[in-house]
Amino acid sequence: MEAKSETLNGNRRRRWMTLVLSAFAGTLGLAASPEAAVKKVPYPEVKVEINEAYSPDAKFQALITNFAAAVAHKDAPALFGLVGPTFVWTAGGNLTDDFDLGRDALHNFKVVFGFRAAGADTDGGVDNGPFWDALAAFAEDKTYYKAFDSGKLICSPLGADAVDEDILGQARDKIEPPDEAAEWYFTLGDTAVARSPGDRGAPIAKVGKVALPVLSTAPAGKEGEPAPTPEFLEVLLPSGKTGWIPAASARPLAAERLCYAATASGEWKIVGYDQPQ
Repeated sequence: MEAKSETLNGNRRRRWMTLVLSAFAGTLGLAASPEAAVKKVPYPEVKVEINEAYSPDAKFQALITNFAAAVAHKDAPALFGLVGPTFVWTAGGNLTDDFDLGRDALHNFKVVFGFRAAGADTDGGVDNGPFWDALAAFAEDKTYYKAFDSGKLICSPLGADAVDEDILGQARDKIEPPDEAAEWYFTLGDTAVARSPGDRGAPIAKVGKVALPVLSTAPAGKEGEPAPTPEFLEVLLPSGKTGWIPAASARPLAAERLCYAATASGEWKIVGYDQPQ
């Protein structure tokens, strides 16, 4: 299971950092995940506990407004001015091997988001960089949570944890082939599951706060064209049946997150990027 997780997260980061990413429903987009990678069989229900949401105060909102404006205008100097002096790059809360302890916070931020190659002293030279689309996905997300009870570190998008990690592991073993993994999303609350995208008939099921593997999205994109913004997610239910939920009702269980904190003067800054462990 650990080897599978490392393979999955390495692949997810490569996909994300090469801009196979879309912003939708206020969250990070779903990278392509073939249906064949998921076995359509019953699996244990994976209940989740959603992190405590944070409602921005005026000073935090000012940072978010400035962040969105800098990204929208691709104003790199303005963006760099929002990066805190203690910006860190982590995976599951622990420093990554990619984080350069010998360089300053801004250097590491630039490497994360493709403004500069790792180890370089000047900007540029990164394939598809800078990753403005990835930054836009963070800027457009409007869900935040307290990473700790103190509320001193705020991250986005909203996250959740499996109530029982062993159950999640059992579910993954049931439906995921060796060396492949599903994209798991969690529902934000009671959610009706439809027979087809946008179907207004009687739901085939209802779920609470659970994690579900996503099989596909709608509307479907056309080959050679940018992926459309997903409006619906096809999910595999614990019963082994499939159905559709609104994209706005779910968030990725394992997602890249951007974190913020206030300086001693009370000014909020971007202080961390956390990738799935």
